[in-house]
Amino acid sequence: MEAVQLALGGLDEIDTVGADSNPVETDITCNAHWVLPAIQEILDANPMLTFTAGDVYAACEVGAATLWTTADGFVVTTGETDAFTGQRTMLLWLAWAKKRGMNLVAQHQDFFVAQAREQGYINIETRSAVPELREYFLEQGWKIDTIVYTRDV
Repeated sequence: MEAVQLALGGLDEIDTVGADSNPVETDITCNAHWVLPAIQEILDANPMLTFTAGDVYAACEVGAATLWTTADGFVVTTGETDAFTGQRTMLLWLAWAKKRGMNLVAQHQDFFVAQAREQGYINIETRSAVPELREYFLEQGWKIDTIVYTRDV
């Protein structure tokens, strides 16, 4: 599972809780009509990602990933285990919002930190190739751990 990407969309059929509410763990099957096209938006905007919307759907179906929704969008989380220490990190794998500029990261950051703690994770992580997010994340208390540069050979 490679990256978290914030994408934008214009779907109006999001059947979830109100915008003021915390994200809710949601069954992807019941929300595939709007989640899968939004995932495809992310993939279309980030051709370096190698997974498909179907891969995300399958990961949620088997419990390897979790879909969290609000009236404003969704986040898909998964866990990663350090091969050397065994410590677990909650990865905010994918994020999608109906509209830019709503500060959804800041609005729900404490919720995801609490979820990570409750589930025994020691870190919370997100990844993105979107350069505009760098300063925003740093202002929200995140730190840069690793920057990955890739070159075709």
